[in-house]
Amino acid sequence: MYWCSVEQFLKSRIAKRYQHKAQLLFTSPPFPLNRKKKYGNHRGDEYLEWLARFAPTFRKMLAPHGSIVLELGNSWEQGRPVMSTLALEALLAFKKKGRLRLIQQFVAYNPARLPGPAQWVNVERIRVKDSFTHLWWFSPTDRPYADNRSVLAPYSESMRALLKSRK
Repeated sequence: MYWCSVEQFLKSRIAKRYQHKAQLLFTSPPFPLNRKKKYGNHRGDEYLEWLARFAPTFRKMLAPHGSIVLELGNSWEQGRPVMSTLALEALLAFKKKGRLRLIQQFVAYNPARLPGPAQWVNVERIRVKDSFTHLWWFSPTDRPYADNRSVLAPYSESMRALLKSRK
């Protein structure tokens, strides 16, 4: 198995073959964490600039009506029980640098997430556990290719009854 960083891959011949062809780039880049990780995560303004650098290249990979979806989790100010706005600032920088439109935002709910930051959730008990991350859908066009029919769910019995009673 061959491993390379996303930066290396995006400069490769393989990536160049797919320029202007991808309908969807779906990625979960490292979150802006306070502690340094083995995989080399960035922090602060370095994170903001790092994430924004991908936007023009990702845009170049997209087909004319393609989409980019980024999953980003929450982060906290170091040593403080205050949420960081770094992820939001990085997303806005990504949007601007890629000349992208924010199509829609989703919340990915995960009740099994570990409680954190432990100091504020488990020790001092002044914050609650995050049970979600955000998915941000971007596109260079107002009308990216999409069809919600594949994610529709049937109406519940109560909804069908409500619809019937209004006729």
